Amino acid sequence: MNDSISMGSVSERLLNFVNTAQVHDSYYDIAMAMIRSSEKIKRMSIAEMAELCYVSQATISRFCRFLGYDSFKHFHEELNHEFRLMDDYTGQFRSLLRVSDEKAAALYLERTAGNIENALSSENMKKIAKGADLIHDSERCAFFSHHFLWDTGHFLQSRMIMMDKYIELYQSYENQLKCAHSLDENSTAIICTAGGSFFSYYSELTNTIIKSPAKVIVMTQNIRSNRINGSDLVISIGETNQDDSGKFGALAVVDQLVLQYMKRHYIRLKGNESF
Repeated sequence: MNDSISMGSVSERLLNFVNTAQVHDSYYDIAMAMIRSSEKIKRMSIAEMAELCYVSQATISRFCRFLGYDSFKHFHEELNHEFRLMDDYTGQFRSLLRVSDEKAAALYLERTAGNIENALSSENMKKIAKGADLIHDSERCAFFSHHFLWDTGHFLQSRMIMMDKYIELYQSYENQLKCAHSLDENSTAIICTAGGSFFSYYSELTNTIIKSPAKVIVMTQNIRSNRINGSDLVISIGETNQDDSGKFGALAVVDQLVLQYMKRHYIRLKGNESF
């Protein structure tokens, strides 16, 4: 087994690197060359990739380790495990999309609206309010997720820092696991996963979080999973992740967490009745 466990596609890692790189050095040039030939590099040997990027094979190996992979072999294996865009959409939706944009949009709207309605139900709003209390009362708060839902954590982080609350957020598996092991009784952990794939893909990480002394909030559509037994609060983010619609419920819940925390920050803490 590889020591490094991927929490996203190679493409996501490359894009994150070029989007945040402060210096456009040789590694930046390698990443851009790979991005521009993202399909071709899946079939390339290390020698061919080095030729594509105008560097040595040793530099390609070092770049792979820089991205968090054990070796070029590990990097290449992950390249060929990339997620296909079509895998996010059901055959029914793809068939509708081929014949009618209107019918495909109607199905998309139905699933999206259903998820948001479920996420903002009165019962779920009470849980969201409790989640805001747990975050408020904790000394540390960390957000755990992968793929797009990691980006909802970044949204939460950027909003909460405006209210003097730092949400820890780590992209790599290694750093998420290290964070999970450091959680104590004054911490709150948030696990966000639409259909619950996070639980099965990262069982060691999930178990470490659940068994930690921290308060644990789970945000998922798979609210009956036995993998979340032991968590302190389970918040629904909708009913279905078909056709990649689960992300809207997750974003709605995260937005409501921010709003509930805002009430506590500006009214309860600061006594600002003009809010």
